[in-house]
Parts: sequence; structure tokens; C-alpha cells
Amino acid sequence: MDSLEYSVDALEAKSLFYNKSISVYVEGKDDVLFWQYLFNIAEISAHIEEVGGDSEIEKYIVEILDNNAGFVVAYDNDHNEFMDNSVEHPRLIRTYGYSIENSMYNFKQIENVVSKLCRESVDVMSIIEEWAEEFTNNVYDLLRYDIANHKFKKGIQVFGDNCVRFLTSNSSHKISSEKVNKFIEKISDKFSEEEMLKVDYLLSVSKKEFWFLIKGHFLTNATMNLIKSLVRKMSGGSCAISLDMIYALTIDCTESWEDRIDIFTVISEIRKLKNSA
Repeated sequence: MDSLEYSVDALEAKSLFYNKSISVYVEGKDDVLFWQYLFNIAEISAHIEEVGGDSEIEKYIVEILDNNAGFVVAYDNDHNEFMDNSVEHPRLIRTYGYSIENSMYNFKQIENVVSKLCRESVDVMSIIEEWAEEFTNNVYDLLRYDIANHKFKKGIQVFGDNCVRFLTSNSSHKISSEKVNKFIEKISDKFSEEEMLKVDYLLSVSKKEFWFLIKGHFLTNATMNLIKSLVRKMSGGSCAISLDMIYALTIDCTESWEDRIDIFTVISEIRKLKNSA
């Protein structure tokens, strides 16, 4: 593994340079604000800096595990709980869901976005919940194979970076079961029955809602299309919503955080840093 660009001492000391109590390193630019909101709620003064992706963050994780580096790494959980080589450390803080998007696209958050775009308060929670249930059910087999792909290192792109190829149309927010089934037929022979039975067992004992297990980026396009559909339904008008816009509208997902298991769990882990410092 390549070495870090800076020494461990320099990485630890960055917090002092910025007059913060700790240095926190995250994967990419999109992650900085998400973690800043959570560390602020936890009342920990943190300098948060991105390192350029998941391959780079691994170097920082190794320094904590092997050399007890004094900085903190905050990163995506991915399918960590299903892996055999999962590691735990007080200064390794993971998202509750697969990634930050699983928390950003909270159902109440989506409703708030629709209200903002409609310029009035709207009640669309039942529609959002019904959509999410149908969406999750229709991608369940993709989830099974995605976990198996990670666990058994098959090197197959299951979810991919977005869900467009599985939508009923590019502008739809619904998953095509036919497209999913055709894709599963193409890859199923790469996995043994024993491997899939292991994954099925792990999913059966998981305490997380399946929404939190789906790859976060996969949710983005369908969520954007859902918002557009709801705005048309509630206001009669159309709206243009970009990736930058949905990020800006959902990145602060800390409203009523005490009532949300995803945010509450992570903030609880961050607060433990005070005792381990």
C-alpha cells in the first residue's frame, strides 16, 4: 500500500493549525459537510478534510489500526456488517447505512424538498413510503447479489453508480422487475448456492431496514425523479433538479435527529471520542 502524503504527526496536528480539537479524514468532497453537521451536533470541534476517495481512505484506516494514529476516519459503511474481516476502532466512524445518501434521502427529508419546490407545505409521506417499499422490494435480489459480490469478491458491478438502467424509463422513479430479472439471469451463475444461502441468512438476521443496505448512489436518480413527479402532482408545474441541487437540499439531514436511528447511532459513536481522547 502506498504511503501517506503527510506524516502521521502532521495529519494529527492539522486540527491544531485550524484551532480544532481533532482531525477527521473523510473519503470525498461530498462527505465533508455531512460529517461536519454530525460532529457539530456531537459538540466536537473537528477539522474535517477529504482525502480523494475510498482507496486513499484505506491508508488512513491502516494507520489507526496498525500504528494507533490519533486522527479520526469517518467513512461509508458499505456492506461492512456482512464481511468476515470487519474491523472496529473508536476512531473509525462509519455511516449507519451503506453511505451518506441513505441518510440524506430520508423520507421526511424528501417531503421537505418537495414542499420547498412547491413553495408550500405538502403532505406526501404516504406516497413516499409506498414508493420506497415497492422500490426496495423490486431491488431485493440486486441487494442479495451485491452483498454476495462484496463478500465473495466476484468483481461484478451489481448496483453500479446509479439505477437508471433498471428504471422503467429514464424519467421514472420506479424499478422495472423485468430489467432486474434479466440482469440477475446474466450474473447468477457466478455465485454458488452456498454463497447465496449465506447471504440470505445474513439478511434474515440484519436489524437494519433494507433501505439502509442499498448502495446510496443507486438511490439518487430514482429519488430525483420521484421528487419531480411529486412536484408535478402537488403544484401542477415542473421543476428542474440537478445532482448539485439534490445534494444541497438534502445534505443537512439532522432535523429531529434524536428520532432517527441512523443519525442518532452515528452521533452516539462520535460522542464516545470525548472519552477515548
